[in-house]
Amino acid sequence: MTQITLSLIFLFLLLLAPPQSFPDEPPQTLWAISSFGESDYFYEPSDLEVDLKRSLIYIADSGNHRVLVFDFKGKFVRAIGNEGQGPGEFQKPTGIHILKDSSIAVADYSNRRIQLFNQSGEYLRTIIPKSTRVADLMFIEDQIYTLPSFGMSGYSLNMTAGVKSQPLINILDKDGTYIRGISTEEFPEAQPFLRALKHRVFLTLSPDKKLFLPYHAMNLIQVYDLQGKKLHEFDRPLPFKAMNPEVRQRQTKDGIIQMIATMDMVTNDAQVGPDGHLYLLTFGQSYAQATKDEPNREDRPSLAMNLEVLDTASYKVVRLIECDPGTLTFAVMGEDRLAYMYEDDEGELIFKCIQY
Repeated sequence: MTQITLSLIFLFLLLLAPPQSFPDEPPQTLWAISSFGESDYFYEPSDLEVDLKRSLIYIADSGNHRVLVFDFKGKFVRAIGNEGQGPGEFQKPTGIHILKDSSIAVADYSNRRIQLFNQSGEYLRTIIPKSTRVADLMFIEDQIYTLPSFGMSGYSLNMTAGVKSQPLINILDKDGTYIRGISTEEFPEAQPFLRALKHRVFLTLSPDKKLFLPYHAMNLIQVYDLQGKKLHEFDRPLPFKAMNPEVRQRQTKDGIIQMIATMDMVTNDAQVGPDGHLYLLTFGQSYAQATKDEPNREDRPSLAMNLEVLDTASYKVVRLIECDPGTLTFAVMGEDRLAYMYEDDEGELIFKCIQY
């Protein structure tokens, strides 16, 4: 049984998925680094985003309360921000979006705000969301499409009595005022913890302006238009049967409610690449089974990770890319290259670029 404490659950959540029938050659490593600058290190990376115009990679280094910038050769360029609550400072930044002019928007999660910086990393302004916390975001047609949970943010709990669903996406205007939400009533869940698990999604946009929402803990991808109308949904063939989240035990200790749950993860990151294909970061084996086989997390080897590449018109997998066990987040760089961050069996975080 997988046992996960509510306050620590995001540390244990990995991912799962892919069909195993693609004979592609193993990718070639172009570079890999675990430290940079003057013996600096990564801590709890939450998101990777690429500025294709300027050949830069941005990392939400969430645990170090900053955004890191590297070039496409893995050379460290700069750090943006540090820990704090003032302009240009962060408390657990979890999501990044690159705007058309190469300025960047950062979900400053624990400060409950969005901060914008120019392409040189200089602070521009702050947006204060009026009624939702922002963990990841995309600026689309003068509106801000936001996720309440993403990466290292943990889960967004709605404790309102009688509620059986919660927004997958919250849409804000340019000033942070709530406009509308996108939600589903198809799997109602009264238990707040399970509802948070089941309604956690990732957000990416196809070239024909369709929102693809892969679910984190279910084998499900839903497709919406920008107004929130569901257009389609589908799943993928998995090498295991994904277990739906189930609460096994609830207890209160020192005033803190703890939940013990059994679950599988299916998807942990998603992005539509420059080629127009949907890239999904998935596991090749059951997380629940792995934790049952080895309950001690320190002794448990990292699970196999893959990137599924899907055609956004047919929803078919067209390629499977092997990446390192323990991969946390990724970004597609174009020219058959991608960068990702992974944690090895010794707990070291490695930033890697491959050509596939």
